[in-house]
Amino acid sequence: MLQLPARTRRRLPALWLEVLVLAAGYFLYQIVQILVAGSRRSAVERATWLWSIEQTLHVDPEIWLNHFVAQRYGLVVVTGLYYGILHFAVTPLVLVWLRMRRPDSYASVRNILVGISVAALVVYWLLPLAPPRLSVPAVIDTMKVNDILSAASPSGLAAFANQYAAMPSLHVAWAVWAALAVVVAFPGARVRHLAWAYPVATTLIVMATGHHFLADAAAAALLVWVAWAVSRAFGARGPAGQPAYPGLGPAVGEC
Repeated sequence: MLQLPARTRRRLPALWLEVLVLAAGYFLYQIVQILVAGSRRSAVERATWLWSIEQTLHVDPEIWLNHFVAQRYGLVVVTGLYYGILHFAVTPLVLVWLRMRRPDSYASVRNILVGISVAALVVYWLLPLAPPRLSVPAVIDTMKVNDILSAASPSGLAAFANQYAAMPSLHVAWAVWAALAVVVAFPGARVRHLAWAYPVATTLIVMATGHHFLADAAAAALLVWVAWAVSRAFGARGPAGQPAYPGLGPAVGEC
């Protein structure tokens, strides 16, 4: 019979408790997001204004990406599954991985994730903004049109989800957080920077599916950077000048 090391056995109860707490927190987050419905008129007006700014600055790849995917059913399925599944799978997997492999840095990166999620929720509440699929006539809702993951007829909590929570993109924010967590937690790994492929791919997919503007993704990346910088500024040193988060490695700008 397989015998786990004593240290691992001691960690398991705390790990399962952590998983339960995070799951409960995510469930409450979804409930709060549902209750924060926003105003359709103001959300569309803000989205229209944002779209006009992007067009003026010539940083508006959303329609081209959206139509490129919409004309290829294989890409519609792949991008739809990516959008609907990876967002909810990768983040908890990264949390568990860090909890097991880098327990010294786990608490800090977990708190950053909680912070960016709460901050995004506040923005959704105060400044609801419609996604391109609900505000730009030329954009196709590829998941709804092709009924990917029952997007055409959502049920359960999905049926009550806030449709005007586009700015910032939480999909991109969580993806950037995951990549940054991997990069700084494993400073000696030569391939760690490959983790950035995940937020890049996520950014392209949220635009291709019509769920977010480029500006939503940029705001998400900025939110993560600010949260990480604040965390380091207020928690970089512990008692007697010792690093409070020894597993975080170099500062963000040094990665």
